[in-house]
Amino acid sequence: MLVLQNIWPKSVAAKLYWVAGLALATVAALALLSMLYVTHTREATERLKSYSLAGAGTAADLELLLERHRRIVESSPVQLNRDQINADRRISEDIGDQMVALASGRNDVILQEVVNQLPQLIEQARVVLYLAGNFAQAEAVDTAAAYGQTAKLLQDRIHHYRAQRLQAMARESAGIIARGHEVTTWIVAGSSAALALIGPFLVVLIRSIVVRLNGITRTMTRLAQNQTSLVVPSVGDNDEVGDMARAVQVFKSNAVQLKRNHDEIENLNQRFQIALDNMARGLSMFDDEQRLIVCNSVYQDMYGLPDALTKPGTRMSSILEFWNDFSGGDSESQINVLHWLQRHSAEIRSGLDFSRLQTLPDGRMISITCQPLPGGGWVDVHEDITEKHHSEARIRELAEYDTLTGLANRHHFRERLDHELQKTVTGSSFALFWLDLDHFKDVNDTLGHPAGDALLKAVAERLNSTVRGQDFVARLGGDEFAILQMGPIIGEGEAASLASRIIKAVAEPFQIFGQSITISVSIGIALAPIHGSAADDLLKNGDIALYRAKSAGRGRPVIFEYEFENALRTRRSIENDLRRAIVAGELELHYQPILDLHRGRVTVCEALLRWHHPERGMIPPFEFIPIAEEIGVIGEIGAWALIEACHAASKWPDHVGVSVNLSATQFSTRDLCADVAAALSLSGLAPNRLELEVTETLLLGESPSTHATLSALSESGVSIALDDFGTGYASLSYLRSFPFNKIKIDQTFVRDLPDRSDCVAIVSAVANLARTLGMKTVAEGVETVAHLNLVTKAGCDEVQGYLFSRPVPAAELPARLRACESLIADAA
Repeated sequence: MLVLQNIWPKSVAAKLYWVAGLALATVAALALLSMLYVTHTREATERLKSYSLAGAGTAADLELLLERHRRIVESSPVQLNRDQINADRRISEDIGDQMVALASGRNDVILQEVVNQLPQLIEQARVVLYLAGNFAQAEAVDTAAAYGQTAKLLQDRIHHYRAQRLQAMARESAGIIARGHEVTTWIVAGSSAALALIGPFLVVLIRSIVVRLNGITRTMTRLAQNQTSLVVPSVGDNDEVGDMARAVQVFKSNAVQLKRNHDEIENLNQRFQIALDNMARGLSMFDDEQRLIVCNSVYQDMYGLPDALTKPGTRMSSILEFWNDFSGGDSESQINVLHWLQRHSAEIRSGLDFSRLQTLPDGRMISITCQPLPGGGWVDVHEDITEKHHSEARIRELAEYDTLTGLANRHHFRERLDHELQKTVTGSSFALFWLDLDHFKDVNDTLGHPAGDALLKAVAERLNSTVRGQDFVARLGGDEFAILQMGPIIGEGEAASLASRIIKAVAEPFQIFGQSITISVSIGIALAPIHGSAADDLLKNGDIALYRAKSAGRGRPVIFEYEFENALRTRRSIENDLRRAIVAGELELHYQPILDLHRGRVTVCEALLRWHHPERGMIPPFEFIPIAEEIGVIGEIGAWALIEACHAASKWPDHVGVSVNLSATQFSTRDLCADVAAALSLSGLAPNRLELEVTETLLLGESPSTHATLSALSESGVSIALDDFGTGYASLSYLRSFPFNKIKIDQTFVRDLPDRSDCVAIVSAVANLARTLGMKTVAEGVETVAHLNLVTKAGCDEVQGYLFSRPVPAAELPARLRACESLIADAA
């Protein structure tokens, strides 16, 4: 105190000067201190800006570019769009150039190592994208894995470099903050001492420096807490604090970009997982220690795995043990898990792709394709092929078997036939049976196609039950079947025996939809290799034998003979000539008189078709009429015959009519009412002078359309006659339900009248029945006076036969009519 009193001025002016000097000294000291702090701060800021923040920014930019590069390259193996892959290739090369340029701009050991490894990374990327662009996905996956290791190494180095820079930045920031606190302390102390003198200046100093430094400090603290939405203060100041603020602004921008990059990576990871989960196949990836890396939801659902077994790091053995327990595996199965893993590891070590088929306990079939990875891991692709397997089996079944009968179809039959023919080279033999159901079309026409299909199924069952187990039965289509009777040695005896059993089995009545159906079968037989060592030859000869069986009366077997070919050739020639004969005018009508016994004169003449072949001469109707029906020209011939007969009858005496035979085929293929109306209109013949004859086969089905046609014809005024009564299918009920005017008794009964009393009784019964029903009877086949007397005595109304006249051309008919009437007068 004594010293202070000694130096403290006594006068007010001195005190003022002393205080001013003290204040100036204090200000000078504070100014010196501030200048020192500013210098240190500027240096720290420059270090923070040029070394720490810039290095961290470079590392962040490199890390972002590398992540973008890696995302493009590693996603390319699953990319199937070549244009997109080419675009990705260009982008990846640009990114690679940017990374090289960015890393090369820094004088740092770590970044120089990065620069040295970037060419290898870029070259690996080019290979991956090239393979992906050429759809070599497997090689692309392998190369992508190697690329991923290189990229991972670079990312680790860059991350380490960025961490060093951030640590240095933290140290510099801490130093700046510490020195700021020290300066603040000194300023507060000095300000307290010189507050009275330099208070305003001190306030300005604190506001301009300390407040701004505290704001920057708080900003950096909040940035460290990942609060990137704040505003950095003092960025616009043009002093050292402003430089610091701008450096913090750069740090903030980098932090924001890093967060955005992190969010993008997370988003990409989510999209990648969504893509995996929406794959049609299950996918799993395991590392070299058989630990799960990734799997999709399809894989999890396919095997019913709990969430705990789908997490990365799950061992393959745990998944297998779960499945062992889930599928009811025992202790032996548990041991098999180890064996399976050992076998699987050996296959992985081979480095080659492999596949296997796994059948699950619930019956599902899983196809597993395994792609080994470099280093011992692998990728599995799992596909549920259960439906595909069943579909393929169904397709094979449809391709080889008839869907209606379950028998082999034509294609499968041909394959089996070729196979059996190959065996004949070593001495074996077999028989080919070609079967055709007789009059099957009548069943379809009368009972409908469902009944026909049911009949075909029933026939197929009987054929299967008739043949031996080694024989082969097929349906070729429609009502055609085929049988291969296997050897080792098959001859005519064995074939005839089987044919007899088949005919007997098929002849048994079938119960179809509550109705009894009886049907027969015609069989053509060809023996291999006797009748052909090639499939086409054997089939042709079997078809020829079948045609022979049908021509011989149906319901019988015929073994092929080579002379049948000549007969078939003749048949084919007749078919071709018959079509030509219609156009060439080779067909003509002959007429045979029918005499009325009560009137003693001819009342009608039956028109009979004749074919005068230019080379073969006159061909009888029984040879070409069935052929005309089969080849579908009988309708055209019948229409021509109606017009020709009506035109001829229009020139006869008014009491003489004409009778025209109708084929049953005409009722289903022609508009008979229109044909009859046209013939009557063109000829001018009265309808009551036209008589139409139908056979009993027409009545078999009792078709409503047939009944309607007959009724319409009867109502038009023409007469309807039932021809060949007693030889076909007609029953007495037909005589009541159909509008017949006349019944023609078949000549087989008339021919035997003199020798058989039963024939006399039959003819008399038919005549009496017809008379009761208001119908006339015609006795066909009257060739002698005895025949005439007997049919007259039996009560027949009309007669027809060679006793009176053979069929003659229209030009000869007038003379024959007079001769017939003279003959009947003499007989009377």
